[in-house]
Amino acid sequence: MTKRMESKKRENRQSILDAAENIIAEKGFKAMTMDDVAKKADLAKGTLYLYFPNKNSLCAAVNARLNKEINCTIKKKIDSYETGSEKIVACGTGFIEYCKKNPQKCKAGTELYLMPLEDIEDPNVQDFLQEVNKTVQMMVDAYRQGKAEGSILEDVDPVPTAIFVRMGFINAFNPTYEHKLLLKLHGFSEERYFTVAWNLLNRSTHIKQVIIEETEKPLEELRLEETAKEMKDIIKSIDMPVEDAFELYNAFKYVTDIMVGKCEHETVEATEERVINRVHSCPILTSRRETFAPQITSMPEGCSMYGKILIETLNPEYTHRFTKKICEGDPYCESIIELKKTNSIQ
Repeated sequence: MTKRMESKKRENRQSILDAAENIIAEKGFKAMTMDDVAKKADLAKGTLYLYFPNKNSLCAAVNARLNKEINCTIKKKIDSYETGSEKIVACGTGFIEYCKKNPQKCKAGTELYLMPLEDIEDPNVQDFLQEVNKTVQMMVDAYRQGKAEGSILEDVDPVPTAIFVRMGFINAFNPTYEHKLLLKLHGFSEERYFTVAWNLLNRSTHIKQVIIEETEKPLEELRLEETAKEMKDIIKSIDMPVEDAFELYNAFKYVTDIMVGKCEHETVEATEERVINRVHSCPILTSRRETFAPQITSMPEGCSMYGKILIETLNPEYTHRFTKKICEGDPYCESIIELKKTNSIQ
């Protein structure tokens, strides 16, 4: 085979994979047909079958390529950290980063996650399994390193733990219809559910420092401080800058959408030293009203504590405060992120 023919073969294969990936993201793998793929790839149907014997093999090849791309992102994240504990978190944040940057590919991956593997001997199925195993192996190595460093519990078996955590992570990222109904019933966003699930998966294997009994801080404040540190790790892992007020505002929006749910933000003022932001609807209050759940009396205090702790954890030179709150009867929530030396300015 000449180099030109080899190049054309690679080009055709990539065109087929691109076409199938787009159709899967749009229609789902069940609705996709080989006719659809051939038409979108601008190839004869017979040519398509020269590369892939059936639909399942083609879907496996798409899935293998997606997982290979995800592994590259995860590997890059892992290599930027030193400890096993940090590398375990990087496995999750690397996956999140890939999905944030490639929403269409992530949608296709979500569809393919439910696809049955019919022929385990198919070369494309084998390629897919190898890529999944690479993800697991990176996690296994991180767990082993963490055990050696003393940050991971001694009785954790790295291989089954890595397999389970990967499964739990993906399931939390893609909740079932039943889970979505339950979340709505209790007033939780899917983003918040995912954060809680990911934290639980990490905490189940990590050795945590014991809270000093003499501390005067309330338990809720200690919990928020721990959550803020975990959010800081996520912000760091996706290279989001937090050097000034506007950068902190972008990070605050990103984290709040994860913790609380999607909000409609309005920027009233934005400089490097000070940002004033308004949110016209609260996802938590809206969800609780829709489900007739009782209102949370501690919300005003909890939101103030959350904002202050999060911003000061991301950058100690800045702080956060609310000037208006929907839960206290105001028409919108208004908050200010500013340098600590200017927090007396109104």
